[in-house]
Amino acid sequence: MAKRKKLLSVLLAAGLLAVSGCGTGGEEARGGNSEAVSTWKMATSDQYEADAEPGETDDRAFQRFENPVDIHIGMAVSATDTSLKENGETVEDNFFIRYLREKFNINVIVDWYTADGESYNQKVSTLIASNSLPDALVTSERNYMLMAAKDGQLADLGDVFNQYASRQVLDIVNAAGDVATDKASWQGTFYSLPGLDVAASGTCVYFIRQDWLDELNLEVPKTVADLENAARAFMEAGKCDYAIEGPANGIRTYCTFLASSPGVCMLDAVYQAHNAFPGYFIKGEDGKVYYGSTTPEFKQALELLHRWYEEGILNPEIGVQTDAMKNINAGKTGIYMCSWWGLGYGNFSAFKNDPTANWQSYPLYTDEGEWNIHVGNLGNGYTLVNKNASEEVKKAVIIMNNIHVRDEAMLVNQTKIPVGYFPLRNNMAAADESEYTHNVLLSVARGETTVDDYEFKGTAYKHLKDDINALSTVFNNLDWAKDDYATIYDMNVDDNNFARMYSLMITDRPAATLKPDHEISSVSYSVTPAAEKYWSNLIAMEDAFVLQVITGKKDISEFDRFISDWKAQGGEEILKDMQDIADGRE
Repeated sequence: MAKRKKLLSVLLAAGLLAVSGCGTGGEEARGGNSEAVSTWKMATSDQYEADAEPGETDDRAFQRFENPVDIHIGMAVSATDTSLKENGETVEDNFFIRYLREKFNINVIVDWYTADGESYNQKVSTLIASNSLPDALVTSERNYMLMAAKDGQLADLGDVFNQYASRQVLDIVNAAGDVATDKASWQGTFYSLPGLDVAASGTCVYFIRQDWLDELNLEVPKTVADLENAARAFMEAGKCDYAIEGPANGIRTYCTFLASSPGVCMLDAVYQAHNAFPGYFIKGEDGKVYYGSTTPEFKQALELLHRWYEEGILNPEIGVQTDAMKNINAGKTGIYMCSWWGLGYGNFSAFKNDPTANWQSYPLYTDEGEWNIHVGNLGNGYTLVNKNASEEVKKAVIIMNNIHVRDEAMLVNQTKIPVGYFPLRNNMAAADESEYTHNVLLSVARGETTVDDYEFKGTAYKHLKDDINALSTVFNNLDWAKDDYATIYDMNVDDNNFARMYSLMITDRPAATLKPDHEISSVSYSVTPAAEKYWSNLIAMEDAFVLQVITGKKDISEFDRFISDWKAQGGEEILKDMQDIADGRE
């Protein structure tokens, strides 16, 4: 085989409802941009010498500072992860922080940390409103980047990025095209490092306890009706009090055009199986743009979710609970939804608590047998640096990002704590990384190729070599490869690479091996002038209405009133902006 190369109130309203991802949720990528097109141009990798090998230093992208560089940061951390305590580590002093200090003389000082999600967003918005950002932090909300940039609080990272970004990082970001630089910029200035996620992070599938299905002699559900029948069977058999998990407080039930990566326990798969795409601005067959949250299909999906809530199928604490993963990890529910990272990375504790929990991942089809997905964007994070940060701090932030991208696969083999504790971790990956890796690993597991058939130095598929090597340590056997159907019973839960391998070979299997029948894109993933003015209030109104309908606090008969209010309170103006974009008049 040939080698493959390859303000405060405004802020609070703007970003309270976050979307969780393998690190964080995402925002803009494709479509028009109301800000000026970036005048800054990114460097290309060919002007620099090859990067140092993982774990090594060099004179540019991985240099060790002569004198210690202190970087003050804020962090979002998991409210339920216990790995730090179990391994004698802390948020402020752990394996990753020591690695940066000892190897590169970068001294990370965690000024504060909060639980991820709503608490973190409130903290960031308050800091921006009070002009008191730390040296650096990562946010999933582009609105926060824009607010801070417009208020003159952010450093221009363009020159320092071009000078110190690794060849690997430059290749990944350049491969994404102008959308990467545009999403990270405002009025031509490169104000943030853009997170670039794998495309599969925008695809919502459902996860189910396959061992429960097998025990009850049930077929794998294909449609919403099938899923409901399985849920009822789980409950009737005493497997769980309720069967389908929903999102936690502060997490909406579906993605939007500004946050298009499904978070854990969101319900996008249910909406899409109803041919509904709430939160997206979609160009219809007649050429007219409509808003996906104002359609009859969306109304029908809400009616179903309300019935599930009333009948006890859906978690009665949807939108109220503080931790959506608690009962999943405890084995007390059997169905939830997310994208490719939601099993393995997303529910690692579930396997530690019950090594027989055979969670599997499947698409949810319409009654007509079609698989719909909404197309996400390319980005899922923004690394912000305070304008008052020194040049050494700005350089260190760029180098820390290089280190994370290059060394992550190596580092996870040296510690038991999740890589999410790496300071300022902002994912950068090739769009097809998870699907490409799934298929390479499958080929190696089947004996069709070997590690020697692939080129690794400087590749955008930054984990590939380590992933191939992990096959022999994570899996007890490779018999599953024949049918591409791995299970928990084939795997070693205690291996450091277990979570990643589960996500790649089980959770990502639908995205890697099946082609959706319909891929729905939003006309734009950007904040238009009207959206900048009206969106925060509109989405707050919509979030409240949706949750109230699902939980019975409002009747679905008020849906038409919701539509009229949405249009009257600025929705019509946003539709005009989106129509201009769709018609090429932006």
